[in-house]
Amino acid sequence: MRVILLALVTATAALCAAGPAQAGEVLRLDRSGKATLVEDPFVPSRADSDMGSEARGSASRARASASAEKKRKKGPTRGEKAVARALNTGLRRRSISRSKYRRYKRQYALARSLRAKLKGQRRRELQSVIATVEAIALRRQLTASRMTPVFLILERNTQFWRRSPFPRSRGYVQFPGSQMLFEYYVGEGLQLQPLANFKKANALHGACVKGTACDKAALTRLLREMVATRVTRGRFKAYEYYFDFGGGKPPWISGMATATGIQAFGRTSQLLRQRKWRKYAAETFRAFDTPAPTGVATRGPLGGTHYLQYSFAPRLFVINAFLQSVIGLYDYAEITGDPTAARLWQQVEPEARAELPRNDIGDWSTYSFGGRESTREYYDLLLEFTTGLCHRLQVDVYCNTTRNFRDYISKPAELQLLGPATATKGVETQVSFSVSKLSAVQVIITLDGQTSLDKTATFRRGQGSFTWKPEAPGTYSVSLAAKELRTGEGLRTRETGQIDSQ
Repeated sequence: MRVILLALVTATAALCAAGPAQAGEVLRLDRSGKATLVEDPFVPSRADSDMGSEARGSASRARASASAEKKRKKGPTRGEKAVARALNTGLRRRSISRSKYRRYKRQYALARSLRAKLKGQRRRELQSVIATVEAIALRRQLTASRMTPVFLILERNTQFWRRSPFPRSRGYVQFPGSQMLFEYYVGEGLQLQPLANFKKANALHGACVKGTACDKAALTRLLREMVATRVTRGRFKAYEYYFDFGGGKPPWISGMATATGIQAFGRTSQLLRQRKWRKYAAETFRAFDTPAPTGVATRGPLGGTHYLQYSFAPRLFVINAFLQSVIGLYDYAEITGDPTAARLWQQVEPEARAELPRNDIGDWSTYSFGGRESTREYYDLLLEFTTGLCHRLQVDVYCNTTRNFRDYISKPAELQLLGPATATKGVETQVSFSVSKLSAVQVIITLDGQTSLDKTATFRRGQGSFTWKPEAPGTYSVSLAAKELRTGEGLRTRETGQIDSQ
């Protein structure tokens, strides 16, 4: 398995993590086909969708499919045969109606017809989506329940790539008459993004709780559209992803997206006083009891149960996604009193509590257990979730880590000159210091106003040093300055001292 290395009942808690950290942009299409880029307060930012690695792997598959299409002289390709077989099987078993059979067949034919007319990147984007449909069918995973979301994605891409302007990479697209968000992954086309849509639902709910711009109709429509895309996966219902990502092949699921959906359904049930939404949440609970890759449960790095961000990566422990999974299940249990949701969050919270400090490196956070450091966007997202758990559970580890994370972005580096106190003319010596945060450190050493050394280098948290050779005897002035590098705030610290040279 390839490991990827390279997002409450009381009024206060209900507002915590109720919406995106910042408004996002969406390319909104109208019925005439005109596209307008707008800023929408209910659309999550890219970091909120928390896809921490870039999509890859589809390009070669799409090229292979295109090559097969180009070389063939007569008869359908293996991919076309597989799609036809899946549709015929669904019709024969009466798992899809004849009207759906005709609609899906027509959508597939329209996509292939448009592909032949397109050129350049537009053709490649649509080709990738077609190739994905065929690849899923070839693996005999194009089941009747998956046909709705799979052919919806194909239909939207066919509609979009005909003439619509290119979105930015990882940009959102919204079609007329719909509240649903599609996300653009370069080389993968437009993709249905469950996490982004459930984040949007939570943001719509948050606006109603705060009494500003409440749009219950939009919230209801969005969740109805999402419910229509749920599929049967193993022994539970799921909201799947249908594109290659970080080494994973579709269809795959996300624990974070699933828990955020559960959270959104619970909040909406409470807001609208409609119990029916709880059914859709309960349908997905088994995802957290089912081992990956079918479900999202796995043994965590510290021995407890961990809920995965990516069902195809059982050894990638993304901390912000794990904490949001706990929060989503906790919120649902608090809102509804559901014992299964309570059991699920309680069985993994000790592992989350144990893992979190291991993701605190003393001046920043890591994105995953033992992995690379968080970007600023993912750092802020993790801080949002530790804050949420502190409010909800009042557990020291969440509250202390929250304080640490806030200090890391609000306080300048601590800088201390360690020595030496003396040096010898013409002999190299190490001017040592300690710094508490990743920083650019500058040292300036002067004697009687003349500069003997002026050097800048980057140092991580801990001790560092500069090599210096005194050119004459005397008392040298030492000036150290540190500019921390992660927050973008340019926080600076200065320290001075002296070195006597003999």
